Amino acid sequence: MSSSAATGVAPADATRDYGSVHALIAWLDANSLLILGLAVVAVVSLVQLPQHITQDTWLALVDGRYIAAHGIPQHDTLFAITRGTHWYDQQWLAQLALYGLNQIGGLALYGLVYVALTMAGFVLSVGAARALGASERHILWVLPFAGFFYFAGSSNVRTQGFAYALFSATLWLLARETRGARDRRVYLVFVLLILWGNLHGSVTLGVALAVLAGAVLLVQDLSDGRWRGGLGSVRARSVALIVASPVCLLINPYGPGIATYYRETVFNPAFSKVVSEWQPITASMALAVPFFFVAAFTVWLMGRGGRRLAAFDQLAMVVLAAAALLAVRNVAWYGLGAMALVPGMLTRLFPSGEPAPRRTRLNLSLVGVSALIVLVAVISIATKPSSWFARGYDARALAAVTRIAREQPGAKIWVDNRFADWLLWRDPSLAGRMGYDIRFELLTAKELDGITNAAALPAPHQPSLIDGYHVLVLDRSSAATPRLLARSGTDVVVRGHGVTVATWRPLS
Repeated sequence: MSSSAATGVAPADATRDYGSVHALIAWLDANSLLILGLAVVAVVSLVQLPQHITQDTWLALVDGRYIAAHGIPQHDTLFAITRGTHWYDQQWLAQLALYGLNQIGGLALYGLVYVALTMAGFVLSVGAARALGASERHILWVLPFAGFFYFAGSSNVRTQGFAYALFSATLWLLARETRGARDRRVYLVFVLLILWGNLHGSVTLGVALAVLAGAVLLVQDLSDGRWRGGLGSVRARSVALIVASPVCLLINPYGPGIATYYRETVFNPAFSKVVSEWQPITASMALAVPFFFVAAFTVWLMGRGGRRLAAFDQLAMVVLAAAALLAVRNVAWYGLGAMALVPGMLTRLFPSGEPAPRRTRLNLSLVGVSALIVLVAVISIATKPSSWFARGYDARALAAVTRIAREQPGAKIWVDNRFADWLLWRDPSLAGRMGYDIRFELLTAKELDGITNAAALPAPHQPSLIDGYHVLVLDRSSAATPRLLARSGTDVVVRGHGVTVATWRPLS
């Protein structure tokens, strides 16, 4: 008999395990409503995956396949208009990862991992709110609004999914440090930014927040009178955040050349002409109305709180709001930032009273039901065939284009960017024969104008970029499609779900 059994004292490991179980139960009890809400969002996201398989989804697969076969891209060989253009594939690591997931488990695994990534980003922001001092009540107040913005902007399956958790973790570390944490873990921000810089272009927002945090720390040092001791009295991490954060953008296979990519995307005003996500938030009233309401409320909080609120939190929310104003695609980051920072503002200004009594059995039952419905949804989605995920893309259109391309080897194919990468993923032999895809950063301003005019076709019989193409694959929801099909010599081959395939002036 062991000594612990003889004396009736539980082993230390058993005590720790017992305490861990109680801690887990207490955490589940305290977060039951949050878990239920996230479970519902996860299930809805899984069920709606086919609606969120878009051109970005196929682009990641096409580029990932290219990287796996040929290494890091240097010049484009996939499309006619951009052929030979220097290609800075900033998202190469995310594309390679998503291609690998697809090779292992098809679109089912691809979609499941994407939903898991989006959920992880939001959970991290909630965790940040708690760690930064927000009460459970105020987190629940902000959660519906922040969740609406975040999930509205993060639903499409694409490489951006890898960036959400990195954003939340970066914001968390920076907010802690500007509150006086003086923790060396803030240097992990550089690791996160380097990784993020090889996954998605939204890293520029992370760099902006890091520089902002460095500036706040520097001002704090100067305000504390440290300037009297010379530059040596200023905290090194404040200078490091300001100077080293932008350098993280250059640590990738392209080195300083990657600056061209950021210049052609972040600072390209022409994108808003061809991509709805790059338009101001006022282009979507369903997002604009609640956004302006929440933004105005946040400004009111900041005005009421003044110096009682962390300067970095206030400035970060201003930066994120400005980004969302400029482009719809940035509303997801605003949602994540609001979830992490606004509850703490509320708690600071309106301290919560005594917590309401808990109904532990009910709360744990909710957690169990949540876990069960998520498990059922995951199993259901994991067993779906690839055709279920791609049901927004008509297989008849693919068959028609493949047949025409085989019968007319010299025919060039004009494809709406919605379908270009889908066709190339399904039929790699189409490489070099289609006009362009959604990598608009590879196009010159003149080429972007040509594509816009070709799609709009402002006047009948007006010469345009499309004239050199003999096969048309058109988005049926586009206002230009009926006019393009009305041109003399056009013959509709397939009028499918969301897509029309036609020939125009076919080769003799």
